[in-house]
Amino acid sequence: MDISVVLVVLGAAFLHAFWNFQVRSTEDKALGMAAVMFGHLPLAIIGLAYVGLPPTGAWQYVFVSAVLHLGYQVFLLNAYRFGELTQIYPVARGASPLLITLFTMVTVPGFLKTTQVFGVILISGAIITYGIVQYRSKSVDFTGIVLAVITGCFIASYSIVDATGTRITQSAISYYGASTAANAVLLAFYLMWFHPSVLGRVYLDAPRTFIIGGNASYFAYVAVLWACLSAPVAVVSSLRETSVLFAVILGVLVLKEKITPFKIAIILTIFCGVIVLRMS
Repeated sequence: MDISVVLVVLGAAFLHAFWNFQVRSTEDKALGMAAVMFGHLPLAIIGLAYVGLPPTGAWQYVFVSAVLHLGYQVFLLNAYRFGELTQIYPVARGASPLLITLFTMVTVPGFLKTTQVFGVILISGAIITYGIVQYRSKSVDFTGIVLAVITGCFIASYSIVDATGTRITQSAISYYGASTAANAVLLAFYLMWFHPSVLGRVYLDAPRTFIIGGNASYFAYVAVLWACLSAPVAVVSSLRETSVLFAVILGVLVLKEKITPFKIAIILTIFCGVIVLRMS
């Protein structure tokens, strides 16, 4: 796998961890998510003005993607009612590369190398293990884990759809600009119905999340979709989910969280998975 692709996706993983790190302490999770998602729009509009709209053949993927992203957002928000970020998010993010890998192996036999599958298993296994241990360490409703797994299914689904749509468009900026704009419309309707007070507070109460989180999240996913133009989506998705590794590191360095032998083992396992994918 080309080193430039690996570095770009790892950079995207860091940005992904960074914006989650920005909103992790937000008590109103609906407000935090809305601020990030609507924070995509300025860059999306600029990108579309510069590169143009996706071709006709990609629009079906744009609309399906918008719906799947909404499903991801809704289930993630509901999962947070039964667990914390450190418990829910690793399970959701870790499950998606495994599901994408399984889908690829079933639909396109022989497309993935054995070493690529092994690398994905190393990374996803470590991430899911981290989430489960966090879950078991506290008294948390099992419903949270179930919702996290369903969230992972949505992540896997929109990742496959978006990779396909980007390859048809041949421009990550064009495809994701249209997709995230369509998703913002659907999210706005959802918030109007279930969280009516959020829309009016997105920028007033969460300007930092809107600007920093929105920009970081947008660039992170555009980088991931760019990588999907030249690498299997299962591999790209797995590398992207190393964001959990960066979240752990940020927690230790910034929040002064305790570094434990377990966290060291998780970091080393993910690092080994990255090396395996790089060498595959």
